[in-house]
Amino acid sequence: MKKLYHLFLTFALLSAAGCNDFLDPDDDNSYKGDELLTYIQRAEGVLLNAYASVPNANQISVMTDVATDNAVWNTSSGNAFRNIVSGEWSSTNNPFDKWSSAYTAIGYCNLFLDELVDRVEWSYSDAWLCEAFRERLTAEARGLRAYYYMELLTAHSGVGVNTGRLLGVPMIMHPIDVEEGDLDFPRDTYERCVALVLEDLQFAIDHLPYEYKNNSEKPEEDRVYGARFANRLCGRIAMALKARLLLQAASPAFNPDNDAAKWEAAAVAAAEPIDASGGIDAIDKSRIKFWLDDTSREIVWRKDYYTGRDWETTCFPPSLLGNGRMNPTQDFADAFPYRNGVPYVPGNPSDPDDPYAGRDPRLGEYLIRNGSLFKDNVINTVDGDVDGIDRKPSSSTTTGYYMKKLMNPSVNHTTGSVVTTRHFHTLLRMTEVYLIFAEAANEAWGPDGQGTVGYSARDVIARIRSTGGITPDQYLPTVATQADMRRLIRNERRLELAFENQRFWDVRRWKDEQAMMRAATGTRDGGKTAFEVESRVFMDYMIYGPIPYDEQMKGLEQNRGW
Repeated sequence: MKKLYHLFLTFALLSAAGCNDFLDPDDDNSYKGDELLTYIQRAEGVLLNAYASVPNANQISVMTDVATDNAVWNTSSGNAFRNIVSGEWSSTNNPFDKWSSAYTAIGYCNLFLDELVDRVEWSYSDAWLCEAFRERLTAEARGLRAYYYMELLTAHSGVGVNTGRLLGVPMIMHPIDVEEGDLDFPRDTYERCVALVLEDLQFAIDHLPYEYKNNSEKPEEDRVYGARFANRLCGRIAMALKARLLLQAASPAFNPDNDAAKWEAAAVAAAEPIDASGGIDAIDKSRIKFWLDDTSREIVWRKDYYTGRDWETTCFPPSLLGNGRMNPTQDFADAFPYRNGVPYVPGNPSDPDDPYAGRDPRLGEYLIRNGSLFKDNVINTVDGDVDGIDRKPSSSTTTGYYMKKLMNPSVNHTTGSVVTTRHFHTLLRMTEVYLIFAEAANEAWGPDGQGTVGYSARDVIARIRSTGGITPDQYLPTVATQADMRRLIRNERRLELAFENQRFWDVRRWKDEQAMMRAATGTRDGGKTAFEVESRVFMDYMIYGPIPYDEQMKGLEQNRGW
C-alpha cells in the first residue's frame, strides 16, 4: 500500500471530551502500511489526527475582526490579521491561508475512508456493534472532510484570472499515490465543489446520531453513540455546517444571478437544526454570555477545554494588568440601537451628555466603555491614568473601548492572587443558525414569508432582539421592505457574531464594499464624537482571497487580481 503510507503519521492525542483510552491514538507515532490494520487505535488515530487542524482554543479566530470595521489591534505586532488593513495581503502573505492545514486533514480523512475503515477488524464481539461503529466513523470522516473543504472554499474561492469563472479548489476525494499518481489537480468550479461537499454533509446527517448521549434504555449503544464522544462530529453539527455552506453559496459574491432557489435551500437547511433544537422559542437570553456556559444548548460545536488566562491577559484593560490589545471601534458601538430598537444616530443621541443612555443592553455585555464597571473597577477611557486612550503604549485602548465579550471576569492577574479558569473555543452556535435562516428567508420569501417552515425572517429577528434586551421593539414593526429587513438582519449578525471570525467573510460574501473600506474609528470623549484610528485598504478583487503562490506556480489558476 503506497497511498500516503510512506508518510509518517503523527497521531495526535485529542483532549476533547469523549476520547476515551480505547479510542485514543497509540503512543507510537511511526506506524505505516498494514500495521495500521492490526490495531484499531492506530487506525482510528488517522481520523483523530484529522481533527488536529480544527481551530483550537488559542482564540486566533477572534483576532480576525481587526481586519474589519469592528476592531483594531493596539500594537503593530502580535496579530498578522491587522496587516490586511494596510494592503499587506498577498498570495505569499495571507494570514487566512487554509491550504496546507486543510488538505493535510483531508488527506487523513481520505486515507481513513478508502484504506482503513472497511478493512480494520473492530474489536467488538457483537456484529451489530462493529457495523454501527464502522458506519458512524465513515460518516464522521465524510463530515469532517466536508468541514475542511468549506474552510478552503471560504478562504480561496474566487473568479479565475484566466477563465473568468467562479472557481473553488481541487476536490481530492481519495488518497494520493505519491509514487505513481498524477499530482496535478485542477481547481473545480465553485458549483461542483459545493455539490460534493453537500454530498458528504448529507451522508453525515443521514448516518450520524443527532447528538452523542447515553441511552439508559439501550446502554449497549453507548459504546458507539454515547456521551463520551461529545464534540466529535455529529448530525447536529453537520446540519449547521450545511446551512452555513448554502448561505455562502446563495450570497451575492457566489450567486451573481441572485438565484432565489439558492436562498430558499439555505433557509430550509437552517430550519432543520432549528426545528430539532426546539424552534425559535428556544432562543433565550442565556446565549448573550455563551462563552461562560459550556453546557448551553446554544453551543453546537466546541473544541476542548483549556485552563488559563491568555485571552484575558491579552484584552483586559491595563488597570486590571491586561494588555488591552483588542479595541472595538466607535463604528461598532454605534451599530447597537436604542433599547426600543430604533437605530442609534451618531451625533444625535437621546442624551447628548451620555450617548450610551437607553442603549441596547448587548452593548454593555460586549464592550467596556468609559465609565463601565468591570470586576468592581470603574474603567475610565477618557482621562484614566492607564486605561485612558493611548495612555500606556501597547496596552491602553486606541479607540476608547476594551473587549468584554469572550472574557471571563473570574480571571485575576494580581501577583499572589492569580486566578485562571477553564475556557473553550466555540466553533458553531445556534444563534448563527437562526441568523442564517433569517437572512436566507428574507431573500427567498421576503420579511414575512414562511415558505414551508412555519416562521419568517421577522419572527426570528424579533425573538433575537427581544431576548437580547430590546423590548418593546418599536422599530421592527416599521421595517416593511426586503431591503430594509436585509439591512437590519446584517446589523444583527454584526452584533451577535462579533469577534467570532464572521465579519471579515460576511462583508465579502455580501460584496459590501462600503463596509470593507470603512475606516476604524474611536472616541476620546466617551462616544460623543468619533475620529479615525486606522484606514482600511480595499480593492474590488479582495472580495475573494488568493490561492497560495506555490500552488499558482504549479499551474493552478489564480484568482483575479492576485
